[in-house]
Amino acid sequence: MMRIDIATVREQIAELDSFGKTAGGGTTRPSYSKAWRQGRDYVRTLMTAAGMTVECDAIGNLIGTYPGTKPELPYVMAGSHLDTVPDGGSLDGALGVIAAIACVHSWHAVGYRPQRTVKVVAFVEEEGSVFGVGCLGSRFMAGEMTMDKLAALRDKQGRSLADNLADNDMDAAALAGGGINKQEIHAFLELHVEQGYELDLACESCAIVTDIVGIDRHWITVRGHANHAGTTRMDRRQDALVAASCLVQEIYEAAHASGGAYVATVGKLQVLPGATNVIPGQVDFTIETRAAHNSIMESVHHDIIARLQHSEARYGVTAAVESRHFSPAVSLGGAMVAEFAAAASDLGLAVNKMPSWAGHDAKIMANITSCGMLFVPSVNGISHSPVEDTRWDDVAVGLQLFNHTLRRVASKES
Repeated sequence: MMRIDIATVREQIAELDSFGKTAGGGTTRPSYSKAWRQGRDYVRTLMTAAGMTVECDAIGNLIGTYPGTKPELPYVMAGSHLDTVPDGGSLDGALGVIAAIACVHSWHAVGYRPQRTVKVVAFVEEEGSVFGVGCLGSRFMAGEMTMDKLAALRDKQGRSLADNLADNDMDAAALAGGGINKQEIHAFLELHVEQGYELDLACESCAIVTDIVGIDRHWITVRGHANHAGTTRMDRRQDALVAASCLVQEIYEAAHASGGAYVATVGKLQVLPGATNVIPGQVDFTIETRAAHNSIMESVHHDIIARLQHSEARYGVTAAVESRHFSPAVSLGGAMVAEFAAAASDLGLAVNKMPSWAGHDAKIMANITSCGMLFVPSVNGISHSPVEDTRWDDVAVGLQLFNHTLRRVASKES
């Protein structure tokens, strides 16, 4: 019987959480830092104890390999990321890494080997806290990062990726041979905390992820006319902030009225010249929208353009999208979703499906292989926080389903 001791998993999460523990109770474990190295070394010991051979690729992804009985078959990969946001929680990323190791350890303990080789990965730099590029480790593995892109990376101190690699006794020259052959990988599976409210509100222990939402970001400038705040009559003003404020409210209300089809956030706003006694002449702000379907984001994009044009006519300003960055949604509605559903049926579990409103390494890996993702709930929907938490009874259910699915996928030849 391949059983996973949830108490051991909990202890391992706590031990990993100790690397980078902050005074406020959170965890700061940025990629390439001392805390990250300590965490990586600890995870290496767990992989070795689970019967895996362990290596670190050129960018710092830690990979444990558990050989299958038919190693010529494309392998199955499972895992998540090792880094955290500043003062983050103990489960984001870490749970997926420890859970995947626990699955393989349960097999190793009884001498079981699937047909396919299974690789457990602890990705580097998913959060993007160091270089501002999210999912850097999986992007490198998926072949998205050219040498020019990698050479251009700089951290907040202006240091290059090569500098950060050197700190960890790694040679940037090896990056040229990086990435994996997509013909050699069969599937990627990831267990993750939801980081939202839905599962906790529904009192459900886990959910199968169907889509990972796309992200559409707009950088907008509204230009009016800066003038004296006392001598300019109200009917003669071209106040860029008033126009921008109305836009912010309209964007919020439109997203709210969508009934959950998409979300929209204005998270950054700069007012110029920024003086108490000067009418704002320019406002720069951002709009980020997220949806599980690209068509929805494109429709919202056109709605934003229309609202900017209406604002120009109403307030006598100019309003334009200065730049736009669109990251498309990814559907996971294929073979691995079916495998999770079949595994749930095998176990007699009623498991619902839902989209992910946050980005994950699985979104990147879906560009090169079949991907599946399973969520366990976040208590009160809180993540990226020292109080991030998940009930361990729910983790036990999710881990049971994840283990059974991983075993199903790795045991099939076709």
